[in-house]
Amino acid sequence: MKTQRPNGYITLITVIAIAAVGSLVALLVLSSGVSTSKTSLSVQQSAQAKAAADGCTELALAAIQANIALSTPVTASYPIDNASESNCSYTISGVAPDYVIDSTGTVDSDGKNIVRKVRVVLNRVGPTLNIYSWQEQP
Repeated sequence: MKTQRPNGYITLITVIAIAAVGSLVALLVLSSGVSTSKTSLSVQQSAQAKAAADGCTELALAAIQANIALSTPVTASYPIDNASESNCSYTISGVAPDYVIDSTGTVDSDGKNIVRKVRVVLNRVGPTLNIYSWQEQP
């Protein structure tokens, strides 16, 4: 006597296998999207830190421009944005008319503490500031 399998048993196994493969593909797509989002956020925060460093450099240039007899070193720091916990600081060193500005921009909204640094070398001749280099530092 033959045992008969119910119709649809193979169809049910096939549907379960296809659903498992589809779930795996969906999981892989979602996980790659999450890592892309994290990378995108890091790039954005790095750009914010660079902008903060450049902004502090501009403030330091304004301080040199405003004060003919600037005595160095001069250090200052400023909060930029409380939401992203970004801030900047600068130090002006050198002796008139030759100055060096070291600026740092920091963003620490999610505990990663992203830091970007800028160094500017300049010379002041009368009211004119001659910038010799404006470079990002490691």
